[in-house]
Amino acid sequence: MSKLLLCPLLLVLAACSHLNATSVEDYPLPDGSSYSGELSGGLMNGEGRIEWPNGDVYTGELQEGVIHGQGELVTESGEVFRGRFERGLLNGTGEWLGPDEVSYTGEFKDDIFHGDGIYASPEGAYAGEFVHGELTGLGTYKDSEGIEYAGEFKSWRFEGHGIWEDGETRYTGEFKSGVFHGYGERVDIASGKVEQAGKWRWGSFIGEPLSAAERRAQKMALEQAVFAQSDILRQSLNALTPSKPGEVDLFALIGAGDGTQKVFYLEAQTIAETLQQKNIRSDKIALFSNNPATSAQQPLLTRANLQAVVSELGKKMQPEDILLLYLTSHGSAKHEFSLEAPGYDFVDITPEDLAAMLTPLKENPKVLMISACYSGGFIEALKAPNHLVMTAARADRTSFGCGDADTMTYFGRAYFEQSLPEADGFVNAFEKAKKVIEEWEAEDEFEHSEPQIFIGETVKASLGRVW
Repeated sequence: MSKLLLCPLLLVLAACSHLNATSVEDYPLPDGSSYSGELSGGLMNGEGRIEWPNGDVYTGELQEGVIHGQGELVTESGEVFRGRFERGLLNGTGEWLGPDEVSYTGEFKDDIFHGDGIYASPEGAYAGEFVHGELTGLGTYKDSEGIEYAGEFKSWRFEGHGIWEDGETRYTGEFKSGVFHGYGERVDIASGKVEQAGKWRWGSFIGEPLSAAERRAQKMALEQAVFAQSDILRQSLNALTPSKPGEVDLFALIGAGDGTQKVFYLEAQTIAETLQQKNIRSDKIALFSNNPATSAQQPLLTRANLQAVVSELGKKMQPEDILLLYLTSHGSAKHEFSLEAPGYDFVDITPEDLAAMLTPLKENPKVLMISACYSGGFIEALKAPNHLVMTAARADRTSFGCGDADTMTYFGRAYFEQSLPEADGFVNAFEKAKKVIEEWEAEDEFEHSEPQIFIGETVKASLGRVW
């Protein structure tokens, strides 16, 4: 949405202050804009019309030289703000008409959707509680194909408890980042028969795959690992041997963030094996995982542990050595990399967190790879001349291959299994992997994830020394 610009109003005020008339018609102003309407005390007061040189037009009430009261602003781009203005900004109940038949009717605060309202577009309509421009709280959604949702929202996405139906089936239960996640049941609307009831994870039904005893054993294993972290981490760090001056080594740090599913730690192990086949020694590879199956051998992937290993690498790597960082997990639309284990929700990693963690290796060339939904949101924070950054998806798209039946994500499999072994470098492997992923997504009729890449000005020359 556009913000109202008050500078032209000040010009109107200066130009009209000497007038004794009660109204003017097309009164010219020094910047090329004009005013038609009522005056009082030489100021714009009452009903009036302002036309700016850029094509914006306001019609409505003014008070002491500024837009104040009921009115309508039509911008040069076609946006329409209609309602009650306070000192130039739309407040209270009003209406916004945007491009491509998009509209909002409801409460505003300083030109922003805030309060009860309805946001509509040709694709669908949202209604409910808006906070600082986003639907957050209780609300409803209905799209053009008949899908309906009623329940809790967070930043436009289904989040919390709600009811979803598509005309044939109805799901009632928990949601996260817009998909079924948590406990819920899906019912056939026509027959009333319960089709699936139990636990869902990122849109997939997993039922109750573990018994109560098995779940307890998992949590106990993680509990022991949490208390033993200092020893497990120390062993992992001691296993990393320093590089030799004059040689260029590649150190790999591979982390599986979500330990409630096996796909991420299996992917991390597969990548480590692939790198060893490319002659990257095991004493240059560190694995981190939040899965109970690895908790006794590998450090947990937490922000503190990641910071610790990077700091240690700062002591063991020469400035010319290269860091390969590969992180795989779920990701949120807010660009948070998920860190979770059975019974534990660790603090997620943001793009700014990761950029700060890498400070001890600021001078080293790096290959930074994030495999998660919405991972493109990490690129901006990680940009640097000596960085190659690759992500599994655009900042506003999901990635695929993270179900309970999977052993690698689409991105990890396409890059490390299908492309890297035969590629002549990291960048070439990315281009090959991207095409493979596009083909898989087309076959599955998924919206394309569109993996992203950033290539720093100096990084390609550095990578050539080890590939």
